[in-house]
Amino acid sequence: MNGLAESLGLPLDASRGETILTFVGRSMVRIENYRSILVYSDTYLKIQAGKYRLSIDGRNLRIRYYDKDEMEITGNIDAIGFDER
Repeated sequence: MNGLAESLGLPLDASRGETILTFVGRSMVRIENYRSILVYSDTYLKIQAGKYRLSIDGRNLRIRYYDKDEMEITGNIDAIGFDER
């Protein structure tokens, strides 16, 4: 699979279905390749990613947008954790 991904110019993380997190300081995170939103409030989010669950603690958290492939969360992000399924 790595050879095919490389020959197509795909990043290895995306070709393996890994969840990709992109941060802008502590006020925004973009999450790509997630499966579902499990819990959502203005202080806590839990998201099912591929092989783990991602938890986000903070204040004034808001899902700015989401679709089947990615979402963007804004607010005051205090902590992010990863839990095995």
